[in-house]
Amino acid sequence: MGVDGGAITTTSVPVTTGSVESRVADVGAFRVARIVFPPELTLPLHSHPRATVAVILRGGFDGTTRGGSHLCPTGSMLTEPAGEDHGNRFAPAGATVLVVQPDPARAELLEPFAALLDRFDYQQNGFVGGLARRASNELNAGDAVAPFALEGLILELLATAARVRNPNGSRSGRRPPPWLDEARDLLHARPGENLRVSEVAEVIGVHPVHLTRTFRIHYGVTVGAYLRNLRLEQAARALADSMSTIADIAAQAGFYDQSHFTRTFKRKFGLTPQEYRRAARC
Repeated sequence: MGVDGGAITTTSVPVTTGSVESRVADVGAFRVARIVFPPELTLPLHSHPRATVAVILRGGFDGTTRGGSHLCPTGSMLTEPAGEDHGNRFAPAGATVLVVQPDPARAELLEPFAALLDRFDYQQNGFVGGLARRASNELNAGDAVAPFALEGLILELLATAARVRNPNGSRSGRRPPPWLDEARDLLHARPGENLRVSEVAEVIGVHPVHLTRTFRIHYGVTVGAYLRNLRLEQAARALADSMSTIADIAAQAGFYDQSHFTRTFKRKFGLTPQEYRRAARC
């Protein structure tokens, strides 16, 4: 920040400015980051080249604009339009923040969220907070489904937040649309591929946001969780019927790390892969 002819000027900086730790991934039309800020850090007025959606996972900060300030505790969500000046004063405990920055070149995908992304907005929404925590976990996931699952969670997070601002928007009826079966059949036909939500949506001819919301409503899980379950079931069949090593089966199921595969497999089936193979062959 500087002074130009008596007027305050600000600079455009990365969202990680001032942080002590960050993890960043680009998925589909979104840059997603989990960022850790130190205690009592103060960032003067600055801006970002992309619109920014920030969900506070831990701690908090006081968000300031030229017009005032807003306290943002754990679980809250703050939206800042691209290029708009704002500052941050972090809590004594610091903060861990999930940040989503849409790619402005993907206007066709972002259109449903335009009213949310084009203005300052503040929300306290428990469901949004839960989606943000799950998205944060996907940044640590060690399998090939993680980008797919992360993209789906971000789309659902933005759709949920946008609906708060537009409660009269359309809602899916009780009967699933015919294209939903097509989406599920596609996942079953290609469980080993590194699909993206936007690719599935394009094949069946619907918007990715509509796909993620409708899928969760009718199947009770996110589209990413559904695909991961398919891969785990495929791995279980291979453990029972093939002579492949557990490491090879884990890799075929899209897990980069065998220990992560073992933990995920046990959460679903209650047995480790080795225990499952032994029980299946008794």
